[in-house]
Amino acid sequence: MDARRGTAWVAGTLGLWLACDGNEPAGGGLPDLGSGRSEARRDAGPTPGAPVITEPVDGNDQQVAVDSPVPVPPRMRVLDAEGVPVPGVEVTFSVTEGGGRVEGARVQTDGDGVASPVAWVLGSTPGPNRLVGEVPGLAPVFFDATGLPDARGQFVIERGDHQSGRVAAPLEVPPSVRLEDGDGQPVSGREVVFEVVLGGGQVEQGTVRTDDRGRAAVGAWILGPEPGPQGLVARTEGMPELRFEAVAVAADAPVLVAEPWITGIGAPWDLAFLPDGTVLVTERTGRIRVMGPDETEPRVLLAPQADLRSQGQSGLLGVAVDPDFATEPFVYVFMAVNGPDGPENRVRRFRYTGDGLVQPRDILTGITWGANGAHSGGRIRFGPEGYLWVTTGDTRSPTVPQDVTELGGKVLRITRDGAPAPGNPDLGPGARPEIYFVGVRNVQGIAFRPGSGMPFICEHGPNQDDEVTRLVPGGNGGWNPNDGNGNYNGYTGALMSDPSIEGVVPPTWVLSDSSGMCGCDFLVGSQWGAWDQGLLVGLLAGTRAVHLPLDAAGTGLRGSPSVALDTRARLRSVVMGPDGLVYVAVDANPGAVWRVRPRLR
Repeated sequence: MDARRGTAWVAGTLGLWLACDGNEPAGGGLPDLGSGRSEARRDAGPTPGAPVITEPVDGNDQQVAVDSPVPVPPRMRVLDAEGVPVPGVEVTFSVTEGGGRVEGARVQTDGDGVASPVAWVLGSTPGPNRLVGEVPGLAPVFFDATGLPDARGQFVIERGDHQSGRVAAPLEVPPSVRLEDGDGQPVSGREVVFEVVLGGGQVEQGTVRTDDRGRAAVGAWILGPEPGPQGLVARTEGMPELRFEAVAVAADAPVLVAEPWITGIGAPWDLAFLPDGTVLVTERTGRIRVMGPDETEPRVLLAPQADLRSQGQSGLLGVAVDPDFATEPFVYVFMAVNGPDGPENRVRRFRYTGDGLVQPRDILTGITWGANGAHSGGRIRFGPEGYLWVTTGDTRSPTVPQDVTELGGKVLRITRDGAPAPGNPDLGPGARPEIYFVGVRNVQGIAFRPGSGMPFICEHGPNQDDEVTRLVPGGNGGWNPNDGNGNYNGYTGALMSDPSIEGVVPPTWVLSDSSGMCGCDFLVGSQWGAWDQGLLVGLLAGTRAVHLPLDAAGTGLRGSPSVALDTRARLRSVVMGPDGLVYVAVDANPGAVWRVRPRLR
């Protein structure tokens, strides 16, 4: 099937998920660029450069009754590297916590570089709410608010939201709600109506009355006949309606159940397993945590290194374990450092002792680093032949991806000592011999197909798309964000796979409207049913995981992609564990690692 046509379901049926990217929390040591400085530059009439910096303006830390709009709609500003406001930049606002909604979610920055939604309406449950404003590829800006109890009381979801189930079958947990009055007392005898609004399913006993505890549950929610997103609302007089969401999977596909496994960690980025099941979790701010198979709480294995550069989208990112760990107990990380000639990205190797990581050695240095830590890539994985693959980003440079003398915007393949891997392609005079594949934007996922070992990358794209691509030696991903005048054209107009580029490798699959594609891994084992050997792709702004049934050649799909997990959480890393389950690093504040179990019956 045509890769670009294969995503109509994303742009249409899945339009309820906001499709925008953006990697890291705001901050990271950016300069103080207040409104006075920006006004002065604008009055002087400078021409804005590419958008680089995002910052909040106002509308943070508000309090308002549940189901109400905040008094001051959040506002954020977009600036270039010199602090000049950039007008005309599309900003997408989305709710990440609290279950509220945004009106006018997609807007462009005005002449002051400022963007604001029409309204942010908080959710129905008293407590914390969070909104994020995102420009693809830049640091997100977060806004917090507190929902106060409504004098009318509260009507809230109690159980059954965000489940996964089979088509034309009832969900395991019937959705239920709870109704209380303004004094927090349960309201009994109130009629509640449940109605399907997406997916074509049906309900049994959809009209019920609250019991003496103020609770009401639908008899059953039977999902629709086609895989994909499903929606149900609950209504009662005088209160805003509640919405339940679910995912329907095909009859031969597994139902996925996600459960928290490790919680309370900061900015988790990647994870890797030792042969005995011990897990290592990197935090972008510099720590590595470890938890053994018999432990219930993670320990700090590595404190931030003295030369760590944690800024923007850079810091301590990918982690990999030596495939010969029993005799070569090495752990490898991708990290940004303050080098003697300025910031750069490196691959650093440590020896694992059980209590810590010792004997640090930089095996690959000089990987391009971008201003404010932009677009570093950073996923590292050992392939089946025993070589270490390293994905790097374009660092928001117009020339780096196609420049074979630079290590940025590439996929590299090296030995455990950092030497170029035997068999790497010869890309001509001056080319770096570590390079395996050229011309990528910001690859944050790489995985190897079971059996053949065929490598695939999952690439975090611009406004238009994200891509999964089969790697071939010396191939070109086609990313060339140069507008012809030496300016970065990485957000408007540049194609991820420009067909005019010599040696361009067409993508296997394209996800329209950029949902922030990140970590990925292949599913292996009979416990995954029809999804065995398929690729599971995690999304950041898309807050879901998607299953891709790749064809034999790896150049397309042999069936339709399927939403595997709907999370309302940013999925940073997706890893198959040694126990046959999937483990997901959740990019939140605080962050977490989830364990995902498949269920076939």
